[in-house]
Amino acid sequence: MSQTTMPGADRIRSSLSFLNAGNYPYVTARVKGKKKNLLTSDIYPKLMKMGPSEIARLLSEAAYRREMTELASKYSGNELVERALNLNLARTYREILGFSKGGLRDILESYLDWWNVYNIKVILRGLHHNMPKSEIKEYLVPAASLDRDFLEKLADMETVEDVIAELSRHGYRTPPTEDVKRICEENCGLRPVEDFYDRSYYKALVESAKGRSKPAKIYRSLVKRMIDVVNAKNLMEMMQDGVDPARFREYMVPGGERLSVELLCELSAKKPEEALQAIKEALGTDLGKVDATSANMVAIQLDKYLMSLSERMSSIYPLSIVPVIDFIIRKEKETKFLRIIVKGKEHALPEEKIRRLLAI
Repeated sequence: MSQTTMPGADRIRSSLSFLNAGNYPYVTARVKGKKKNLLTSDIYPKLMKMGPSEIARLLSEAAYRREMTELASKYSGNELVERALNLNLARTYREILGFSKGGLRDILESYLDWWNVYNIKVILRGLHHNMPKSEIKEYLVPAASLDRDFLEKLADMETVEDVIAELSRHGYRTPPTEDVKRICEENCGLRPVEDFYDRSYYKALVESAKGRSKPAKIYRSLVKRMIDVVNAKNLMEMMQDGVDPARFREYMVPGGERLSVELLCELSAKKPEEALQAIKEALGTDLGKVDATSANMVAIQLDKYLMSLSERMSSIYPLSIVPVIDFIIRKEKETKFLRIIVKGKEHALPEEKIRRLLAI
């Protein structure tokens, strides 16, 4: 029978192709529901006027009830809040991964791999500096594909080389042998291996943002802007720290959309004010007219710029990966802001300084 006499075949192939692409309507609907549980911006000024116990009580009555209850027997005060924030973040991200399918899940795994990199670096640094293994485990945030059991198994190992070998056996990307040798033989710290994991993360992220459809192009643009933000942060921080401009290129991540590595290296030879102005012009934002002498404040404004961008892009294509990424960015921001407030209270920072750190 010829293909022309089987009109249902094309529909079947189309249906299978859609299923393989992922369950976007379901996931975006679930994420939209989760977004409603995020703290509104007017809550943060109120939290800054509260004491630790009041903050803990408010979070216990909100989306963090489960984690606060579970951890209350082991921790208290600010430490309880911080542990609950990390646990809630990890559970939220892994839950989204759990109900995502097909190509959508693959893209999310690539994006959330940042947390795998974070945890690997926590473990490597802990072992490198002979931290107690129990303490290393306390800092883990299993929010991506590598679960807590596997991460704790890595933390129980004796050397950096053991961890890297186990990651390789697990199928996780492995740094070049010469970089691992440099750690052992040249006493150069963990930088060669950490740089490998950072750069390979962004390389894989760009590779995951493929496709010719409009939503794919929007997501690819967002990923490239993320790299712009990472590089802009690195540039301003290195300028503030007085790093030799000749070394800037090795810290830059290729793949940005508006800030090429060549442009960033050119800006490294300029004054911080001139470099920041060029960044603003390239990104099309005033970054809140932030002062170039404060790399930390520039970073805060760059994060706000990225969040605003992701929100605009997600509204254009609501049934795509972008609204999911937008929620992930906002959830991380909420966790970060709550941590800043708790830490600020713990160290008796003036309310105005906390406000500046939150850029509100």
